[in-house]
Amino acid sequence: MSNRSVALIPALYEEFSYPGPVEKIRTWFPGEISFLGLEAFKWFILLIIALFCWPIYYLIGRLLTMLFCSPDKEIYPMVRQGLTGPLVAIGILVTVGMALDRLGAGIYAQQVMEAKTVWTVVFVWACWSMLNIYKKHKQDRLFADKRPGAAKLMGPLVTVAKLMVLSFGLLFWMNNMGVNITTVLAGLGVGGLAIALALQKPLEDMMGALTLFSQASIRVGDFCRYGEITGIVEDIGLRTTRLRTLTNTLVSIPNSRIAYVEIENISARTKIRFWPTLRLRYDTTADQLRTISSGIREALEQHENVHDDPIRVRLTDFAEDAILLKLHCFLITTNFPESLEIAEELNYLILDIVHAAGAQFALPGRTIYMDEAPALAP
Repeated sequence: MSNRSVALIPALYEEFSYPGPVEKIRTWFPGEISFLGLEAFKWFILLIIALFCWPIYYLIGRLLTMLFCSPDKEIYPMVRQGLTGPLVAIGILVTVGMALDRLGAGIYAQQVMEAKTVWTVVFVWACWSMLNIYKKHKQDRLFADKRPGAAKLMGPLVTVAKLMVLSFGLLFWMNNMGVNITTVLAGLGVGGLAIALALQKPLEDMMGALTLFSQASIRVGDFCRYGEITGIVEDIGLRTTRLRTLTNTLVSIPNSRIAYVEIENISARTKIRFWPTLRLRYDTTADQLRTISSGIREALEQHENVHDDPIRVRLTDFAEDAILLKLHCFLITTNFPESLEIAEELNYLILDIVHAAGAQFALPGRTIYMDEAPALAP
């Protein structure tokens, strides 16, 4: 090295050395102490920067929380936790990364940084916080819509989403660490196929539960008819739906069946049909039938618990043992016990109208008419 080059060393050191405060901090620590490729003084400076930035970013997070969410809402604590937790950590990481670029990092430290371990952890943390906020928001809306079953399903669905985020984060980190992801994914594919075959029926039931909750065809407390089974929906789980029958027995139906087979939701009706068939004797005259029809129609039109339209009272058929008079109208109620009371009241009115007309109901049976036998010749 020439004397001219040696003479330039102080100027070069002045040009490329750290600022005065950093150089002073550097003298506080022995030069041979390092961790993960970073000298001790750099760790100290980065820690001071992080501690200094944390209250600033935390205050920004609290302000954003008050800006985007009202404190009187139930979801407010979770929003505050998300904006003052992972987002503050992201801000600190960005600031510390910028400071580390100015301080410089060795080859080993750069290799450690390329793994992005801390960034991966913070990313998974942020995604989990957003999923928790979404779950809470969605559950509140479902409870407000009186869909507790669907709200209960949000827990397992969000858990599955969290596991997927964790898996992607782990694969991303492993790829940065130099692991062959193709081999890992191939192994996971074979293992996932085996697990899917083993859990085929449970997965079908879970998808059936998802269909029931998303379409809301039935809800807990609904009175339904499924095939020959009639009862009240007591619970919609991840595997089965339980119905409490009219005889107080409990029937469990797999969701994979109940989601793809016709089910009649009786509770979903907006009105209840009243449609009895009157069987009148064949000795009832046409005038009596007209009197009965007009009297019943007038009674239905004047009743306060019967819809005005449609109201039909028609002579429809002649059976083997009776004349059939059919009624059709809708009751202004959706409560089954109340409908029975209204139907009973209407039946009493119909009895009075039929008896007032001088007619009688026909009994099941047959009447044989015989002509008079001819007299025998002497």
